[in-house]
This record gives sequence, C-alpha cells and structure tokens, in this order.
Amino acid sequence: MEKLKEEPKEKEHKVLNWLKRECKDWKTFAIFLIVIIVMYLPVWGGYLLYYIFKWKIALTTASIVMTFWFGPFTPFFPLAITITLFIKRIMQINKNNV
Repeated sequence: MEKLKEEPKEKEHKVLNWLKRECKDWKTFAIFLIVIIVMYLPVWGGYLLYYIFKWKIALTTASIVMTFWFGPFTPFFPLAITITLFIKRIMQINKNNV
C-alpha cells in the first residue's frame, strides 16, 4: 500500500524537475511572456476597443473572457506552459535541421 502512495509522488517530482530544467533559460521565459500576452489579447484588445470607440460590447466581451480565465478551474497556466514548451521544442527542431 505504501508503494502505491510513493509512486505518484515520484512521478510528480519527475515532472516538476523536468519542467524546472526546461524553463531555466531566458528564451523560454520570453516565449512564456509572449504566450501570456497573446492569450490575454482578447481582454486587452477589448478594453482598448472600448476606450477608443466606446463599444460596450467590447468591454463586456473582454470582461467575460477575463472572468473565464481567472476562474478557479480554468487551465490558463498549464495551457500557457504547454504552448511555451511546444514552441520551444519546434524552435529546437528547426535549429537542428538548419
């Protein structure tokens, strides 16, 4: 029974250590920031459209999108990390092929 309890913890530690190794360089951090900005673009873009053109629908849509992403069960950061690591892997593949 104790062996079953230890296995998930070991797997979690392996995943977290792998994630820590992948995110050490500044390029990965820059990609992560760009991914976050792009994922929040509907929010910032909606607010910008509201302040420029006074479109209430843009303000409403931006607020709904932000409320959705800030919700407790939305996978914003896991999704952002996944996209970041995917882009990093694609860049490494392209670098090796050149």
